[in-house]
Amino acid sequence: MSLKKKEINLKNFFNDNKVVISNYFSLTILQAANYILPLVILPFLVRVLGAEKFGLVMFAQSLCVFLVVFVDYGFNISGTREIAVNKDDKDKISEIFSAIMIIKIGLILTALFLLFVIVNSFSRFRIDSSIYYLSFGIVIGQALFPTWFFQGIEKMKFVTLVNIIAKVIFTLLVFILIKQESDYIYVPVYNSLGFIVAGLLGLIMSFKYVNFTMPSLALIKKLLYESTSLFISNFATMLYTSSNVFILGIFTGNTTVGVYSSMEKLILAVKNIYSPLYQALYPWLAKQDDKKKNDIIKKMSPSILALGVIISLTILFFGETILNLIYNDQLISSYAIIFKILSLIAIFSGLNMLYNALYLPAIKKYKLRMNILITGGVFNLILSLVFVKFFGIYGTAFSVTTTEFFLLILGFYFFNKRSKA
Repeated sequence: MSLKKKEINLKNFFNDNKVVISNYFSLTILQAANYILPLVILPFLVRVLGAEKFGLVMFAQSLCVFLVVFVDYGFNISGTREIAVNKDDKDKISEIFSAIMIIKIGLILTALFLLFVIVNSFSRFRIDSSIYYLSFGIVIGQALFPTWFFQGIEKMKFVTLVNIIAKVIFTLLVFILIKQESDYIYVPVYNSLGFIVAGLLGLIMSFKYVNFTMPSLALIKKLLYESTSLFISNFATMLYTSSNVFILGIFTGNTTVGVYSSMEKLILAVKNIYSPLYQALYPWLAKQDDKKKNDIIKKMSPSILALGVIISLTILFFGETILNLIYNDQLISSYAIIFKILSLIAIFSGLNMLYNALYLPAIKKYKLRMNILITGGVFNLILSLVFVKFFGIYGTAFSVTTTEFFLLILGFYFFNKRSKA
C-alpha cells in the first residue's frame, strides 16, 4: 500500500470516528475529575476526621450507591441505546427523554421512602440518621443529570464541563470549611450540593436538544420493561462492589470501613480508567454488525490485559509507598497487603467490563448480562458473608478480587461461544 493511500485511510478513520474519539477524551477527563479530585480530598478527610468518622461517611455513601442504582433503573444503558438509535428524530427522542425523566421522579420518591424505612428500622442507622439523609442528595443529583441522554446524542463535552465544575466546588468547600472531626456532618452536605447543582445544570441544558412532551403510558411501560433486566444487572453489580463496604461495616466498625474505603477508592480510580473508552465506544459499537463487534472486542483484549498487568505489578511492588505518599497514615499503611490483593482487580475488571459492560449490551443481550451479573453478585455476597465474618477486612479483599475473576471467566466464556457461532 502506498504512503499516500495509507494517509487517506488514516484520514478516513479519524473522520469516521471523530465523534467517538471526542467523546472518549471528554469521558477520560470526566473520569479523571471524578477520581483525582476525591483522591486529593481523601488524605485530608482521613487526617481531619479520623478513620472512624471517615468510615461513617463512606458507609453512608455506600448505602446511597444502592439507591442511585435503583433510581437509574438501567437507563444508563437502555436510555443511551434508545437515544442513540433515534437521535435524528427530535420528536422521538423528546418523548423518550420525557418518559425516562417521569419514571426517575417516581423512583426518587420511592428511594427516599426506602431510606426512611431503613434508617428507622435499625439502631445502627438511627444513631447517625442525619448523615444518611444528607447523603441522599447524591441520589437526587445523579437522577436529575441525564448523562445517558448526552451519551446517546454523543455530546459529552458539556457533561464533562458541568461535572468538573460541581466536583471542584465540592472540593473547595471541603478544604475551606472542614476544620475538625466534628465537621464530618458537613461532608455529605457539600457532596450532595455538588451533585444536585450538576444535575440541575445538566437537566436545563438538555432542553437545548429536546422538548418536554407528555409520553404515552405504553412507552413508559415499554421502557420500564426493557430496563428491568438491566436494573437487576446493575443491582447485582452493586452486590460485588458497594455491598462489600456495607457488609464490612456491619461485621466490624467504622474504623475498619475507613481503612478499607481509603484503599478501595484508589482501586476504583484504577478500575475506572477503562470506563471512558467503553462509554465512548458503546453508542457507536451498538450500531455495527455482529461480526464487526466481535472483531473489535478481540483486537482490544490484548491491550486491555497489558494495561491491567502493568498497573497490578506497580501496586504489588510499590503498594506501601503509594499509601504512604497519599495518606501518610500508619494505620492505613499497616494494611498494605490488602491494597496489593486488590491490585489484581486492575487485570480482571478491565477484561470483565470489556465483555460484560460493553460487548453484551452492544449486541442487546441484556438478559444474558443480567444472569452473569446476578450470578457474580450472589457469588460475592456468599463469599463476603462467610469470609468477612471470620477474616474481617482480609475476607473483603479476597471476596472482591475473586468475584472480579469469576465474572471475567463468565464473560469470556459467553463471548467466545458467540464469536464462534
